[in-house]
Amino acid sequence: MPARLLTPRFLALCAAASLYFLGLNMTVPVLPLFVEEELGGRNIEVGLAVSSFGLAAAFIRPFIGPLGDRMGRRTLVVCGTLLAAAATATTALATTIPAVIAIRAVTGIGEAAVFVGIASSIQDFTPNDRRAEAASYFSLTIYGTLLVGPLLGGWIRDEHGTDWVWLIAGLLAASAAFVGLSAPGPPDYKPPFPPFRRLIHPAAIRPGFMLFAGLLGYTGFLAFAVIHGERLGMESPERIFVVFGAVIITLRLFAARLPDRLGPLLTTRISLSFGVAGLVTLYLWQEPAGVYVAAAILAVAQTFLFPALFALVVDRAPDAERSQAIGSFSMFFDLAFGLGGPIIGAIGDASDLGTGFLVCAVVAALALLSARRLLGDALIQTTIDDIGPRSRR
Repeated sequence: MPARLLTPRFLALCAAASLYFLGLNMTVPVLPLFVEEELGGRNIEVGLAVSSFGLAAAFIRPFIGPLGDRMGRRTLVVCGTLLAAAATATTALATTIPAVIAIRAVTGIGEAAVFVGIASSIQDFTPNDRRAEAASYFSLTIYGTLLVGPLLGGWIRDEHGTDWVWLIAGLLAASAAFVGLSAPGPPDYKPPFPPFRRLIHPAAIRPGFMLFAGLLGYTGFLAFAVIHGERLGMESPERIFVVFGAVIITLRLFAARLPDRLGPLLTTRISLSFGVAGLVTLYLWQEPAGVYVAAAILAVAQTFLFPALFALVVDRAPDAERSQAIGSFSMFFDLAFGLGGPIIGAIGDASDLGTGFLVCAVVAALALLSARRLLGDALIQTTIDDIGPRSRR
């Protein structure tokens, strides 16, 4: 009989993540329009406002991970949610684009702590042979709230104004801090803080590169989906996220164990293939129907990419360095989030958004071609690390 996965503490952590990401996803369709329409920003400025969040998170994650291993996951979850809550609510006071960029950067620092703290805690409570499945369920808190968050944020913006979006999103993040108290406290043994040259955990480098390449276009799509949809004549572009979230939720509920069964290499190659197809569809089919189809294809790509690579990183890292490895791995997610928006925005200013999506498709295609070389070596090293200790017993 398989070890139990859905324990009360596991579910409590997922609830904390749901509250936090609901608030965060409420701002997804609101922020780009706020910068473009209310502050008069160009595509590149929209991209920077959206992506400063990810760039700040990427910078801080190598330091956040070791802190989680030493101080406990609970500290990261509580402090991170409260910092993100305060910064999100403060956006209501912003009147310039530089102010929005700075506030979003502070929010990204809080998000880095929240994600590493909750993701590490969930893996602490997960049986070794169900890590990708646990990552799939955890990611449902992100994509499940993507079903309702953008619609809720758009409705609040239309009915009550943008300021109320920031305030309510901040309140939801703050409430997550109380539920996040269920995360583990400080460990009995505190590992030494790693030297500066090893702040990026080696177990995360190759899987992280693949994650970055696969997410670059997706994060740019998140930044410009609403603006792209409006320019194509869509009346309610927030519904793009409903399609995207519905596909991911369906697949992760009914195929959560697929990455464990297929293995990280095959799962990654399938995911990257769908990612390339979705981005090319955005370039070729610039009509409302094409955006919905592309969103569904991109959703298939994102359903399995993160869980498969995440499980590989966790398996390769020692338990005492788990938060550091997860922090290093998620840094590549932040880099994709931080660069996808500005890249597509800059190309959009010079040409059009569709060309920006095409460039990101080329990046994902190159990663697909190099997947066996990069992940194949990682899998061989995993086998050696696994067999070595057993042979010495």
